[in-house]
Amino acid sequence: MILAVYVRNKGDMRVEDIIDIHSHILPGIDDGASSPEAALHMLKEARHQGIREVIATPHYSRRFQNNCPERIRELCGELQKMSREKRLEIRIHSGQEILYSENVPGMIAQGELLTMADSHYVLIEFYPGASYLEILRAVRTLVMEGFSPILAHVERYRALRDEERLEELTGQGAYMQMNFSSVSGNWMNETVRWCRKMLREQYIHFMGTDMHDVTLRKPETEAAVRWMRKKLDQRYMRNLLRGNAEKIIRDEKI
Repeated sequence: MILAVYVRNKGDMRVEDIIDIHSHILPGIDDGASSPEAALHMLKEARHQGIREVIATPHYSRRFQNNCPERIRELCGELQKMSREKRLEIRIHSGQEILYSENVPGMIAQGELLTMADSHYVLIEFYPGASYLEILRAVRTLVMEGFSPILAHVERYRALRDEERLEELTGQGAYMQMNFSSVSGNWMNETVRWCRKMLREQYIHFMGTDMHDVTLRKPETEAAVRWMRKKLDQRYMRNLLRGNAEKIIRDEKI
């Protein structure tokens, strides 16, 4: 069963498909897909969950020194070819999830690390215990260098649980990405409640699966989208699931 996201427009209903901006689908390059077959399995499941485009975002970190953009682009091309042969009809773009350090802005500027779909947007992560000042400084530095930072899985950073901090970071030029799985859990969970509150108040700009496999960290969107249909403004929901991601791919300002 393919998940369809419906948006009401002047009395009509039309289908909008999901663009996943955070995924670990490239085989053998980080802790995501372990093989080409596993990658295809993930894409097949993503297709069933309503995903039609993905940005492949392998880690750059101390553990995964993926500072060879040519290799990432090559793997994207190989996986795109295999997905076409299997008639999965999912478009794949290159990118990276970059663990921030003081060396990162220069590495991006020099082409050693990838932006999102060759745009000026960059997907940045921090250690969960990062301070607000550390995150704020990183955002300001990246913006000064001409990039638009997207904070990966923003719900992981306890320092950002104050919504005024999300507002300030957005004002500084940052964008927020949240994982689908963090929205679809039990309402009694503190993180789930916070995520839903941030979505209702429209502090979040992108959703992503952060898929690594098809078991523990699979491409699951259905439960989160079901909640969004009931609780969110439909125009905002469309931008969350596709519209803002389209602007990444076209390298346009959100």
